[in-house]
Amino acid sequence: MLACLAAVTTAPVSATAEMVRVTGRAVLAPNDIPGSHRRALEDALYLAALEGGADIDAFSAVEMGVLTAESILLRASSRILDFVVVDEFRGQSQYEVTIDAYVGERPNLGCAARPDLVLTVGVPKLQTTQQVPHWMGDALKLAHDKTVDVLRDAANVRLVNSTLSLAPRPEVASRVADGFDYQSLLTGKAARQDGETLPSNARGLHLAWSAQSASARAKRIVVTLDARIVDPAAPARTRNLKLQKTVTLTPDTPWRALNVVASKDWDSTAKDLSRNFGDSLMTWLEQSACAPLVANLATAGKGRYRVDLGTRDGLTRQSLAFVDGGQSAWTVLRVVELAVSSAVVAPMNPARAPSSLAGTQVRFNDGR
Repeated sequence: MLACLAAVTTAPVSATAEMVRVTGRAVLAPNDIPGSHRRALEDALYLAALEGGADIDAFSAVEMGVLTAESILLRASSRILDFVVVDEFRGQSQYEVTIDAYVGERPNLGCAARPDLVLTVGVPKLQTTQQVPHWMGDALKLAHDKTVDVLRDAANVRLVNSTLSLAPRPEVASRVADGFDYQSLLTGKAARQDGETLPSNARGLHLAWSAQSASARAKRIVVTLDARIVDPAAPARTRNLKLQKTVTLTPDTPWRALNVVASKDWDSTAKDLSRNFGDSLMTWLEQSACAPLVANLATAGKGRYRVDLGTRDGLTRQSLAFVDGGQSAWTVLRVVELAVSSAVVAPMNPARAPSSLAGTQVRFNDGR
């Protein structure tokens, strides 16, 4: 038997969001009215998604030059941005749910309906080599403080100061000499980490600064900033950003010996670093605060799945999750358990859902 793709067509999808009104229907089960309601609502959501556009794949099976079978696969290609139930009807044999839904491409509305991204700012990690001027350690500390001040203006982001060390703990003892650590240069002791840790439902911001140059007489110093959003409750949602800037030193003149010990060099360097790094970090944090509510499903019992999103991300009991992409059949999941940093979801219509959705990516509505 030879199976071949006969035709592939895609219905046009609106470039902007539009409102549609559809009615979903389900067979009425007298002993399970809530289940009938959920199945009717899922049917309405599916019809709304089809209103926004659909992918149609047609397949033909040919054997010995004779057409033996044809199959048509219809898959919704648009996204439901938001919806509201406008009417419900319970008949003798079926349950009906009518909704108004916005479907299409997501408009840029910002994150007004989402909670702020709250980040605990840990103590910075400051590292310098012996080839850089001795004031570079002070410059990095001042640059850190000024950069954090810049980030306080980031939209939908709230920073909380702390004395916690959020630096990753090495699995083996470090072979780096204590002289490479700025704190050891000042105090003669290597930095210590106390027993305090970031609360499990909190997220932190760790900034690691380093400065190095090719030689003691080099005219340029390379400053690197490694930024990391730490999330103990959802390690997979940890985000990293690496920034670099080359700092040019003043000419090597007889006056430079005096300038090295003056504050103007490290003060101007700190301002330059905070200005350049601050803008990039602010954009990165604002994008993190407005990141789509997308997660992968993990098994949490029969027909139930856990996601690493919760109330801190904007989920509510009314939030719905939609299977994202074309890997699985259309499925809508509802929130059955909700915590600060996680939620458990289940298909609205278990009979229609695939036998297992573990590992499948889902997309939540905005949680409103």
